[in-house]
Amino acid sequence: MRAQQDSSHSQNFLQTLSSSIHQMAQPLCTIQGLLELALLKPTTAEQYRAIMEDVLGHLRRAAESMQFTASLARFQQPAADVHEIRLSAALESVVADLQPALDTSQVQLVISRPEDEPSIRISGTRLRKMLFYVLQAVQGCSQPGESVQIDIRACAGHVVLRIHPLSKPPGKNDGTDSAQPSQDSVVGRALAMADGIVSYAGGTFRVSTDPLLIVADFPVKRENRTRAVARNKQSGVSGSPSVVGSH
Repeated sequence: MRAQQDSSHSQNFLQTLSSSIHQMAQPLCTIQGLLELALLKPTTAEQYRAIMEDVLGHLRRAAESMQFTASLARFQQPAADVHEIRLSAALESVVADLQPALDTSQVQLVISRPEDEPSIRISGTRLRKMLFYVLQAVQGCSQPGESVQIDIRACAGHVVLRIHPLSKPPGKNDGTDSAQPSQDSVVGRALAMADGIVSYAGGTFRVSTDPLLIVADFPVKRENRTRAVARNKQSGVSGSPSVVGSH
């Protein structure tokens, strides 16, 4: 089973990397054509300026693709700060950092976590980045006034993060007000980065955006799982919901 997951992750990673390199090549070819045209055809100062502005736009696209490709490849290398950490603690920290953006976007987060949550073994820095990318995608796929449910559940040796819409804002219909085209690439890249981080840590990552559903499944070490089961038998397990969002 683990070998199948590794093979699937490797295939997805190579496909994403190949797509990113292709996206990087497109603006570079366009830039070459624009510059050759500027050299061959006499133009006015205004026309030269328009060409240069066009070139700069394509350069920005190429630079974004380069940065994305480098970051994605870096997440496939061993991390230095791997330790046991609770997913809910990392989530609370990231949400606190993003609170001003959440207030601006008017997206409300409803968070539910188990009272006795086992730790997962992962790079703390990468886990925070993964959660940042996921919440970035949530904001990109959500409308002002929308509520989004974030559930953390512990079951069968796994800690699962599940994110889905809780309610649509008044007057909005499903599918009629999706993310703008300019946001699509941002959301897609954010989710691809999150996928790379979760997969390298031994977990699985699933996502759909219409309607929004993000599921990140992290394995729990056997000794952590044994301790959690023992504590749960003594105290029982129940969700602890909280609401985060615009004020």
